[in-house]
Amino acid sequence: MSRKLVLDAALVATARDAALGAGPSASASDGGWSAPLGGWPEPVLKDFTGSTNEDLAGLGSAAAHLSVVSTLDQRSGRGRLDRQWVAPAGACLATSLLLRAPAAVPADSLGWSTVLVALVAARTVNELAGREAAHVKWPNDLLVDGKKVAGILARLVPGEPGQGHSVVVGIGINLDQSREELPVGTATSLAMAGIEASAEAVLGTLWARLGRITHEWFEVRGSVTAPLHSLGGESVLEAARRSSATLGNEVRVHLPGGSELVGIAADLDADGCLMVRDGQGEMHHIHAGDVVHLRRSDGGYA
Repeated sequence: MSRKLVLDAALVATARDAALGAGPSASASDGGWSAPLGGWPEPVLKDFTGSTNEDLAGLGSAAAHLSVVSTLDQRSGRGRLDRQWVAPAGACLATSLLLRAPAAVPADSLGWSTVLVALVAARTVNELAGREAAHVKWPNDLLVDGKKVAGILARLVPGEPGQGHSVVVGIGINLDQSREELPVGTATSLAMAGIEASAEAVLGTLWARLGRITHEWFEVRGSVTAPLHSLGGESVLEAARRSSATLGNEVRVHLPGGSELVGIAADLDADGCLMVRDGQGEMHHIHAGDVVHLRRSDGGYA
């Protein structure tokens, strides 16, 4: 299979501006926001790299809010719990974005960055698909038609006293792998789901949506209960609940040390924990950092 191996910066910018409705068509409901203060950073689009997260971190303190590093050939990518992320060159869009929060946004609120990016990614895929195809598997996977199409990893970078904190968010999105090219049967690609979208369209739309939503989210100091125009009037917590592929399912939570919890995924709390009700009716609040694996009890991926 012949694949495109290099991203086109002009096409990324075109997709970004189209997603924002740049110019007279900018949506008043989104506040008309079209660019970060100082303009959009120049994207770093690499022919190949070891890790886009490491590349972005290497830009240092001079890197602006919404800086982006992206490639179609990431060779040493890592996911949650240091799991390896492997894909044929050209088949997966690996992207890292920098979120620089104002000092008024507490570090605890930035713990929601993974969920926020997952929500943006789901909306990006749904927009490109023309249907509600994507949902979020807690805490950091994006599913399309019930199978994993993307994984997300966020790392907090503490700021100096009196300054805001930053978050480096990495996301890998399967673009056009075939069934034979995917490592497990619970994975999929946009192409396998019948979603035809270029890598530039995915990146540009994701970048634009994340910029608009984080702009408004930072204005409410990272609140997960405040309604946001850019989320259709929903709060981050409400949108996360509605987009969840996990809530309502019986799940098996594998915890460190070999223990496990089986119960119904009942809700998300304001701290981002998954609330699981066990067979005795007791509610457990599960933090993402405490989970080794989360699966549906029937073997499905949720």
